[in-house]
Amino acid sequence: MSTPVQSTEALVRRSREALGALGAQFLLGMGANLVGTPQENSGGAQVVAGILLGLHALVGIGLIIVSVRVWLVARRVGVAQRAALWGFIVIILTFLAGVGTMITDSGWLSFAMSVGFVADAALYIAVGARALSRA
Repeated sequence: MSTPVQSTEALVRRSREALGALGAQFLLGMGANLVGTPQENSGGAQVVAGILLGLHALVGIGLIIVSVRVWLVARRVGVAQRAALWGFIVIILTFLAGVGTMITDSGWLSFAMSVGFVADAALYIAVGARALSRA
């Protein structure tokens, strides 16, 4: 069985994973926004746009998985459970906003993605900070 220090260290690691994935997601999203959609481009730019958009979607799916992992560790350790749950909920809503953006090309849904990014970053910083304060 793990000691409390090992458990809180696991939660810190998971929150760092989430923050790293959020950073990658942000950069891929900005790249995809800069280049545009594959339909708006031709030739090599179309390929680059498709790759960026595909990676953005894959990292989004990865973020859902990472947020579940953070939530499970937070529940096991008994630290920052509510923040981890809200992080998971916000990731799901942000992912759905991304899907909606692709379907409707709505600027408002794109804005919702950016709000979700900021909210999740704050939540996972809070999870990590609470775990560190318990270590």
